[in-house]
Amino acid sequence: MTRRFNLSLIAVVSVASMLLAACGPSAPAAPALTDPKEILTKSILSLKDVKTVEVTGSFTGNVTVPNMGALDLSTTKLSAAVDIPNKKAKFSVDAPSILGTKVDALLVDEVGYLKVSGLLAGSLGLTPDKYKKQAIPTGAAVPDPSADAAQIADAVAKLNEAFGKLPTPPTKGADEACGDQQCYHVTLKVTADDLKALAAGAAGAVTAGDLTLDVWSRKNDYRPAKFVFAITSPEIGTVGITLDLKYDGSVTVDAPPADQIAP
Repeated sequence: MTRRFNLSLIAVVSVASMLLAACGPSAPAAPALTDPKEILTKSILSLKDVKTVEVTGSFTGNVTVPNMGALDLSTTKLSAAVDIPNKKAKFSVDAPSILGTKVDALLVDEVGYLKVSGLLAGSLGLTPDKYKKQAIPTGAAVPDPSADAAQIADAVAKLNEAFGKLPTPPTKGADEACGDQQCYHVTLKVTADDLKALAAGAAGAVTAGDLTLDVWSRKNDYRPAKFVFAITSPEIGTVGITLDLKYDGSVTVDAPPADQIAP
């Protein structure tokens, strides 16, 4: 009896040890952050090593369009996927409330394909439900975020400078679960007056409106997992966009069949 008990105990301990090893972290955790500006900066820098990214998005609210009135965006969906090393990408927007519009764009081997379905196709000079083929200049199609570290550093410096000018700096909320991981949650709010002050002296007009950006960044590697962008404007109405991101998965992008390409 004692021998059987000892063998059972050894088996249980062995199985428990394997389970603990399997559930344990496979790599050291990234240092914990508390400064919301640093979290946003780290999130941007984390993208330099991305190989593939997949994005799904949804809209809320209504947008006011001249000569069309208020359009409900709650049925509008988008999806995108990018394979950076192979310079391939695909993008789709399905907006049934906007004249039944659907947009599909592909990038394969530095050749772009654009298809627009719905009433907008004709006004854009496109053949409905057919792809228009267009060569893309070399290097301009899918930029490599790791190609120029100096540009990344410059962008981060400008972002930090912009943070410093904001009357209301970014704030950090409680950490939250995003999918199967824990995420930092940072909120950035910018009023119409803030935008005008930031854009003072810059070319182009600034749309009047209050902006809110919520960013959820994964705690293990700082990569952004989710964005929620909202704008409230007397000109266009109230619009919300939610984007969910996944990284380094398998992305398949193929050129459309010849019979789906417009002459």
